[in-house]
Amino acid sequence: MSILIFFDINGTIIERDHRTDLPFSKAVDLTLNTTNAIKDVDTAARSDEDVFYEVLKNHQLTFTDDIWQSLLGHYKMCLDDYRHEDIWRPNVDILTFLNHLSQKKDIKLALITGELSLGALYKLEKIGVWHHFPTGGFGEDGRRRFDIATVALKKAHALYQESFDAIWVIGDTTLDIQTARHIGARVIAITTGAHSRQELAAEKPDYLIDRYSDLKNLF
Repeated sequence: MSILIFFDINGTIIERDHRTDLPFSKAVDLTLNTTNAIKDVDTAARSDEDVFYEVLKNHQLTFTDDIWQSLLGHYKMCLDDYRHEDIWRPNVDILTFLNHLSQKKDIKLALITGELSLGALYKLEKIGVWHHFPTGGFGEDGRRRFDIATVALKKAHALYQESFDAIWVIGDTTLDIQTARHIGARVIAITTGAHSRQELAAEKPDYLIDRYSDLKNLF
């Protein structure tokens, strides 16, 4: 049985707290020559580009390619500045879980994230798991989560050249659950991120877990 598992990043692979998005937040501030531009903006499960659109709207500014390229330059600089800081940490028992999955020849892994691939690379390399994910949908693949997921699925089929018997999405938000349904996948929601157990349960995921060891008999 061939299985494809998509992972979200923040709150799912990476422990989520106020430090998680410091490089992006700082890059936005530098680009707009302001402070705390992302404060009070809900970033959960959204693409970096979509978040930036909202910030620009809040500052009565218009999205242009020039301002986007300026942000990307600042973001790369900030990622470099923070790469040796303790701002990205593995979520609960994710390292054990990924090592377990990597030993299963019938299981293939990929990402669905609103992170730009540049940010995803820095974060996942920092905790030593980037090599587990040879493909995925990233923030540059679409402004909306559903569009990113559609691209991620196409990429996975192209890379692995398999017709999967089962497709799963693992994430920490209600939008991750909705995204899984959008691509016809089953879904595992984990209570370590942006949304509460009650909020996640209301979306009726196939599994609702507190840590990855809860899945020891599933894969």
